[in-house]
Amino acid sequence: SNVFGRTRVARNPDDFFGANQWLWADSAYASQVWCVTPFKRPPGGALTRDQKTFNYHLSKVRVRSEHFFGSIKGRFQSLRELRFPIQGKKELDYSNMWIRCCLILHNSIIKIKKSLG
Repeated sequence: SNVFGRTRVARNPDDFFGANQWLWADSAYASQVWCVTPFKRPPGGALTRDQKTFNYHLSKVRVRSEHFFGSIKGRFQSLRELRFPIQGKKELDYSNMWIRCCLILHNSIIKIKKSLG
């Protein structure tokens, strides 16, 4: 949206995304090569069947992703408070490392629960 358009990610996406990397966003964001959004219905028009199919599948993935992140935030309270501006690679790497640690712990907990029956 408007605020996002002023961020470093929006102004310099090549600093954050490599080839074949992109961001999912909702329809409030502008569609870019690096920012995948659902198709919007044109004024007075309709979406094509392919566009509707794309939106349907994108929505399913986004909902599952949002549910997953909600459950991870419920398990690891530190992720709720992981709020700081990502101004460059250092901050991005730090937040990615923190999230990866939580995901490793999450997967370990699942394996331990399975082994205990």
